[in-house]
Amino acid sequence: MNNVVAFRRSPKIEQPEQVSAIVVAGSGGAAATTTCFGLATALRLGADVQVAAIDGTTDGGNLLARVGVEPIDSARAVRQLGSRMAVSSAGAVVVGHGEATDSALVDSLLADRSLARIHDVGTALRARRVAPLIEAGAAIVVAVPPRAEPLARMRGVLDWLVGTYGRDVLSHTVVAISHQLPQSVVDLTPIRDALSPLVAGFVEVPFDANLARPGAVDHRHLSVATIDAWTDVLDAFGRIEAGHQDNDTADRVGTGELA
Repeated sequence: MNNVVAFRRSPKIEQPEQVSAIVVAGSGGAAATTTCFGLATALRLGADVQVAAIDGTTDGGNLLARVGVEPIDSARAVRQLGSRMAVSSAGAVVVGHGEATDSALVDSLLADRSLARIHDVGTALRARRVAPLIEAGAAIVVAVPPRAEPLARMRGVLDWLVGTYGRDVLSHTVVAISHQLPQSVVDLTPIRDALSPLVAGFVEVPFDANLARPGAVDHRHLSVATIDAWTDVLDAFGRIEAGHQDNDTADRVGTGELA
């Protein structure tokens, strides 16, 4: 498999193999599936770690059909996930959705194999099966297109997160604006200015015609700017990771333990 593709740099994450993140659709048609694929691709290429892109939806998610382009080797397969596994063009493991997807169980199975995990949960943020991942500190990526109505719905998603998990949840939340047209029809400046001090990152993913086409996605056809933007989201994961480490150090000092 030829994984040669241009990208600017490696993501700034100290322990990329331990990444656990969920991608949430801020509205319908938010590009959560391609964002999940993109983050797994950028992590695989930029950090050279084993990573899985996981379809955590239960309503017809198409991650496996969209980006799973090759069969998975038996040595890398997880028995409990059976025929739901494949490999992307970049070498990332792809896990399709199941009728009774248990996101925490899938995350645990893949973590035991030392894979970083990126879950596409679509619009199922409020589902009970997603809560254990958030409570365990998974990074949250809210994907939303730059249109007035979806951006308004994103406010509801962020308000629900704060109301359910407390305001600190914003410190491990990244907003990813996925452009689906060559030109934006909304001025994002006031939204960026309002959210940037509150969240871990605010990233715009540029329009990429190769993502807009039907059929399987090959990372080698994507623009450098697209992979660069996904790497910017991973940089935000690095800031979240650093914040967790700072909190752990403070807890040890507070209990009389030496850092």
